Amino acid sequence: MTVTGSHRTGFGLQVEPAVPIKALAARVADTDVPVRGDTLLLLFPEGRHGRAILADFALEAWRDGDTYYSRSSPDAPEFTLVIGTERGPQDLPPGTEIWLDDAAPTGGARSGGWSRIVAQFEDLPWVPSSSEPGEDPMT
Repeated sequence: MTVTGSHRTGFGLQVEPAVPIKALAARVADTDVPVRGDTLLLLFPEGRHGRAILADFALEAWRDGDTYYSRSSPDAPEFTLVIGTERGPQDLPPGTEIWLDDAAPTGGARSGGWSRIVAQFEDLPWVPSSSEPGEDPMT
């Protein structure tokens, strides 16, 4: 993915844009699911490279009763990537490319694979929302 922006969270740097998981799942092996602790390669716009640890890669959603809310479309869920670091957005400039490190296989075999992950989201009672968790999701 190519970074368009980022912001600090309690877990690290949340990267923008979100990743369309169905499109990613169609391009990689079923068990190549990035999980916490996997190594990421960073290719900075000026040519430097670096490494980072994946802090989180998941659907940004929240639950209220039996309904799940997400800014992502229920038909095309997107995962948010968070890099574990104490650094700020200025250290991950737009244009930085983020790659999985092929020399360090993902821990994705523990996930059951993309096919299970994608299927898991298809039957949830989702409602698209532009609000934040804790706010009225219907506004």
